[in-house]
Amino acid sequence: MKQFNWIPQESLQVKVKPKVKVISFGDGYEQRAPDGIHNQLRSYSLQFAGTEEEIRVIDQFLTEHGAVKAFRWTPQDTRKTSTFKCEEWSLEVRGYWNTLSATFQEVVA
Repeated sequence: MKQFNWIPQESLQVKVKPKVKVISFGDGYEQRAPDGIHNQLRSYSLQFAGTEEEIRVIDQFLTEHGAVKAFRWTPQDTRKTSTFKCEEWSLEVRGYWNTLSATFQEVVA
């Protein structure tokens, strides 16, 4: 499994949406329980800025993985290397200085 080594811009958005099983009863009462062992996986919204060549290399890495193959990455907030996938990213081309925006979703591999 390949390692994603590029460093995103300083600000990043972290999203955590715990997976829970909910059983609803007729009187409005709910019973909630964690859905699986890994029920609090994180999602990161990231931006990378750089020259056309720097951004092209990141784009090639993500294209090579094609939202199918996972990769290793170390987020700045946890400093713990985990496994991620990237299903969607976008490029903003401004001539010499470009931006790539991506969402990395933590997965269990």
